[in-house]
Amino acid sequence: MKTWKDPLDYTWPVLTDNRDLRKNAPVIEQFFETARKEAEAFPRKDNVVCDPELVQFAPCPICGGEDTRTAFVKYGFIYADCRTCGHLYVKNRLHEKVLLGLYTASQTDKIDRQVKTSSPQRDYWGLVYEKYLSLLGTLGIANRNALDLGCGAGTFLRHLKADTDFVPHGLDFCADTFEDIVALTGRENYYYRLRMEDVDFGDKRFGLITLWGVLEHLVDPVGVLRCCAQALSGDGRVLLLIPNAHSRALRILGVQTPTLHPRGHINLCTDSSFQLLCEKAGLIIERRFQELPVIDLMHPFISYSEAFIRELVEGNEAYYNVYLLRRA
Repeated sequence: MKTWKDPLDYTWPVLTDNRDLRKNAPVIEQFFETARKEAEAFPRKDNVVCDPELVQFAPCPICGGEDTRTAFVKYGFIYADCRTCGHLYVKNRLHEKVLLGLYTASQTDKIDRQVKTSSPQRDYWGLVYEKYLSLLGTLGIANRNALDLGCGAGTFLRHLKADTDFVPHGLDFCADTFEDIVALTGRENYYYRLRMEDVDFGDKRFGLITLWGVLEHLVDPVGVLRCCAQALSGDGRVLLLIPNAHSRALRILGVQTPTLHPRGHINLCTDSSFQLLCEKAGLIIERRFQELPVIDLMHPFISYSEAFIRELVEGNEAYYNVYLLRRA
């Protein structure tokens, strides 16, 4: 595993050439097409999914505010801006039981896991994991239990097991990856088809809890991060990656930005709403990082260069935010 010798190196994103991504990994296009068809299959009235058996018109999941502005509608789902805390979220989100059923066995989610293991994606995320495992190795965390929430196909757990002495634990609902995750963690360390809020860890605590692209999927992000804070050891850290609601990609591509996937991505944190989320959960932001790649759909509209990358990073406009958190 590479070691970043200068702490400032961690502020520079992992870079890969992403411009031919869909050509090199056709499964990615298959995922977005399947996700679109799945979302458009929900019944709509006046272009909005409103069946109370399927959706709940919810207040802001961060501050509980009801004062919102409709930003846009995609596939019948309303993305709303909270005027109180600035959070962007799906107002008519699917009921949690519907979401959990889809996360367990939907074709869209199965293809998404194939995307994560396709060659260009696997290579990119391997570099990202390597970078942050190197960072974590500088922190002197004594507790060596690590829990990966939403562990999916186990891509991060494999790196964790191969490159560190952390004891891997996982939590997810995926039926098709059950045996793979158990092979990595052991059955006793895999919290299968359990919400974080429902797990009784007993005396067990964790030196590391990770959420790689998971927070945006959660109905109750405050409750989940509060449970994470309670499950941390005294020197433990939460490491999470989320879409950046202020990304240049969103400015350029608008509603067509791939991260605007309203069935799954029901929360997009802004700087202000993420700060409030951490305060409510009992966590402190220790460090913030940004990650790309510059997504393939942006390339017709940009001039790709190191100067452009630096402009994105300095303007906090990268595609992802990565946060290192500790208990308050």
